[in-house]
Amino acid sequence: MARTHSSYTASPTRTRSPRRSPTRRPSKDGSEYEMDLDALGLNSTFESTELQASYEPPVDRVDTSEIEGPEDFTMNMTYWMTADLPLAQIKSRKEAKGRVEAERMDAMRDGDAMQNTTEEGSQVIVESDTRTHNIQTSNSASPTRCANGTTDERNYSTPASERSMENDEKVRSFLSNLPDTDMEGAITGTPLHIPKQSFLQIPRSSPPKARSLQPTVEDYDTPRKPTQETVIHHTSAIVDTHAHDTLHDQIAELQSRLGQQELLSKTRITELETILAYTRSELEGARTENYKQKERTASLERGIEQQKAAAEIATSSAEARWKAKEEALDAKMHEYGEEMRLQTLAKLQNQREDYERQMEGLKESKRLVEDEVDPKSRALEQARNELAEVQRLNGKLLNDARQKLPEEQNNNADEATKEHDRLKQQLSSVQARADDLQARLATAMEEARAMRQSAERSGEARNALESKARVRSNRISELETNLQAAHFELECAQADIAAKQQLFKTNLDLNSRLRTLQSELNLARTAATTNDQQDARSGEVENRIASLQDQLQTSRADALEKDQELLKRIRSEERLEQSISTAQGRIEGLDATITTLRQQLAEAHRESAKARTNSERLKHELEDVNDRLHDSRMEADRRVKDVELKLSNLKELKAEAERSLRELQSQHDDHIEGHEAMLADVRDKAEDAVKKASTLVDRERSEKRRLIKELKEAKETAEKSHTQVEDDTASDDKSSDDSVASTTSAGAKEKEAERQSLRYTVRKQTSEMKVLSQEIVTLRKENKKSKTTINSFSDLEANIAQLKNELNHLRAQNADLQSSLEDQEAVNAAMDEKLATVLSKLMKERAKTVVGKRDGQWQASVGQVQSEKELLGKVLLRQWGREEVGIADEKHGEQQGYQYKYVKRERA
Repeated sequence: MARTHSSYTASPTRTRSPRRSPTRRPSKDGSEYEMDLDALGLNSTFESTELQASYEPPVDRVDTSEIEGPEDFTMNMTYWMTADLPLAQIKSRKEAKGRVEAERMDAMRDGDAMQNTTEEGSQVIVESDTRTHNIQTSNSASPTRCANGTTDERNYSTPASERSMENDEKVRSFLSNLPDTDMEGAITGTPLHIPKQSFLQIPRSSPPKARSLQPTVEDYDTPRKPTQETVIHHTSAIVDTHAHDTLHDQIAELQSRLGQQELLSKTRITELETILAYTRSELEGARTENYKQKERTASLERGIEQQKAAAEIATSSAEARWKAKEEALDAKMHEYGEEMRLQTLAKLQNQREDYERQMEGLKESKRLVEDEVDPKSRALEQARNELAEVQRLNGKLLNDARQKLPEEQNNNADEATKEHDRLKQQLSSVQARADDLQARLATAMEEARAMRQSAERSGEARNALESKARVRSNRISELETNLQAAHFELECAQADIAAKQQLFKTNLDLNSRLRTLQSELNLARTAATTNDQQDARSGEVENRIASLQDQLQTSRADALEKDQELLKRIRSEERLEQSISTAQGRIEGLDATITTLRQQLAEAHRESAKARTNSERLKHELEDVNDRLHDSRMEADRRVKDVELKLSNLKELKAEAERSLRELQSQHDDHIEGHEAMLADVRDKAEDAVKKASTLVDRERSEKRRLIKELKEAKETAEKSHTQVEDDTASDDKSSDDSVASTTSAGAKEKEAERQSLRYTVRKQTSEMKVLSQEIVTLRKENKKSKTTINSFSDLEANIAQLKNELNHLRAQNADLQSSLEDQEAVNAAMDEKLATVLSKLMKERAKTVVGKRDGQWQASVGQVQSEKELLGKVLLRQWGREEVGIADEKHGEQQGYQYKYVKRERA
């Protein structure tokens, strides 16, 4: 099982029970686990070398992957460290330690006498019987342990030569830590059997009061329960007193020494081989690095030449590109400056036009408000007149009803019912008219409130527009300063580029002159070699050559000077390039600022579009400015005091008028409510009176019919009795006389009873008429009260007329003030005209839209109300017709009829 390094470290403060280890194969009986410090695999690379031809797995190595135990060893370390052990286990461990120490001391005393060793090649042969072999396997101090208790059952999949070079760093660290002495007892490897004088750390007895153990590898492989303490079993040394056993022990000791010497030689050979391999590999690496360095230098030289050629090409192309960019930037800057100027001019023009439009719109809205107030006031007067007419008609109808009521009672019941229905219809029409007038009055009041709210909103919008206009003007000034700075930086960059171009031209001229001189020198040399045979010209040629050499030297000196100048110019060009790069950065920054400025201009345009709607604030500002100019210019004149007095008086009058108007409106509302209550009472009483009259009429009709029937019956009986009397005249006179007297007396009694009943009914009717007359008196009193309220309404109308006159007077005074302000407004005429045109256009459009929407809404609402009224009238007439005439067969095209046709004439 492979060992894993868990991140759960031991802590002395943690105390918990260990976890259960995974299941594993049970080990053979009699195998005890022992651990040596060299069993960690440190010397596993020195067990075999390349010189050995045979492949034999080592028998003395224990890999960490072969140690069986739980995966969570480190997790249970705290438990192993702090768990208290029973006394029996502590005593057994102390006894085991004592036996090991005694055995070691006996073995050391016996080992001094034994010096005979048997050596064959690289192996030691030990002959022993089965008993001694078992003793050796059980009592040896070997650090190895397999799962089955032996060391000969391992199978390795890799040869020793490959395993010897696996852990190079371990080898080097081991070589650096080797001891300098040649002690025979020094532990440099892992022998088959550890000698008795080895320096291993054998477990020693712990103090009696410390009953907890330190974590060891033995605790890693304890197949115990999670709650059971770990018991470490050490091999107890069996001390054999027999000579045969001591002899075998001495032979084993000698064999271990021989194996140790053999391992020392092998480890030394392995060390030398590893050192040689490392040196060879380092030598080969140094050679390859040298070759690579040479190739790198050659490639670098080639790259430098290519870079020089590319740099020249790049400089030429860069200059061309810079020229093109400069020209393009110049053109862009000129275009942008012109565009900015045009945009600012257009923006100012648009703002002025918007302001003029708003001014005109405000004037028009003012006129419209005045035009709306006048028809509303006229409509209010008309409504009041109509209300007075309705009240007058109501009183007249009540008087007519009172006058006609007794006559109709005497005439017939049909006319009474008709009159009752007519009165109901008139009363409902009057009530509908009153409701309509009241609704119109309420709408007029709501419209007045809405106009006041709209005026307040327009003032707030003007204030917001003023602040935005100030912010925009500040932003425009900032943009202009940024544009001027950008122009200045661009001119500096252009001057730097022009200087660099001039230096480059001078460099080119010097290079061309140097090349011409070199070509002339070459021609002179060729001419001197061809004309050696001509003696006459040789002197001239030599002189010419000398002169050419002098010229060459002078040209070289000039070239050196020019090279120095070129170096200086190159440095200056580099500086210029740096300045150009900075200029390009600035240009890019300017481009970015230009883009941001364009975005800001777009935002400014959008804000200006929004500002058109908020231009009313500018109007207030202009009015305030005009007022200030007026105050500053008219302070010296005497008109100022008069104007201020007039304004104060006007304000007071206006406040008083508003107060009186509010009071009148409240009184009017109270009167309307009282009148409505009175009308409701009158309607209720009239309806009660009509109902009572109708019931009385019905009763009288029924009594009249009954009386007529009784009279007819009485007449018939009288006639019958008369005929009987005449027929029976021939009969007995006395009996006839007696019967006639009795019959006449009975008829007289019946007639007297009928008369008394009629008198009682008449008395009843008179009492009811008295009650009705009293109700009529009360109705007249209420009518008088309504007349008084109407007179109070007339007084209110007079007050309203007076207030209108005062308003007209105030308007006249305002006109006078406006005429006085016109003299001062002449100074700002040009600006005001432009702003007025802008505002007029805007407000015309807005007024058109607002008035159109409002008229459309008003027409729609009026049409809807009218259609609803017509529909309700038709439904009402149809229902009345059904109740009065009967239900018509509308499926066959018959129209519903009704009795009161004159209702339609009144509507027409």
